[in-house]
Amino acid sequence: MSTSAPDILLIDDSPTTADLFKYALQANKSHVTMQVVYDGQSALDMLLGSSPSMSSPLPQLILLDMHLPRLDGLEVLAQLRADARTRQVPVLIYSGSSAEEAEAEAIQHGANGYVCKPAGFKDTCAMIKHIEDQWLKQTD
Repeated sequence: MSTSAPDILLIDDSPTTADLFKYALQANKSHVTMQVVYDGQSALDMLLGSSPSMSSPLPQLILLDMHLPRLDGLEVLAQLRADARTRQVPVLIYSGSSAEEAEAEAIQHGANGYVCKPAGFKDTCAMIKHIEDQWLKQTD
């Protein structure tokens, strides 16, 4: 992976959520880099491109909102899993729903995990720290 690849690619249509995650990384004094894409189709265009040479370097982890405009999270996930370039990139689906059915559906569609959107800043910091510890390779 190129050094220009982000550690986390956040795919979420909410600038507020994206800012919250960025502030949580700062508050945690994390060295993790994060790039944000605000809809599923734009994320696929960036990651897959029309050819391997046109696609962006792959992140270590994709944090994918289940509910997105243009293409929802499960549709994005299906296309990521169908492409050899992105098939092995870990994808965590997250949603405001803590329903077991939503989690089971995400896992069934190929997600590596499912997290419920945190309620506040402190919980967001804890979630980001947990994701960093569990999913990101440390290269220090």
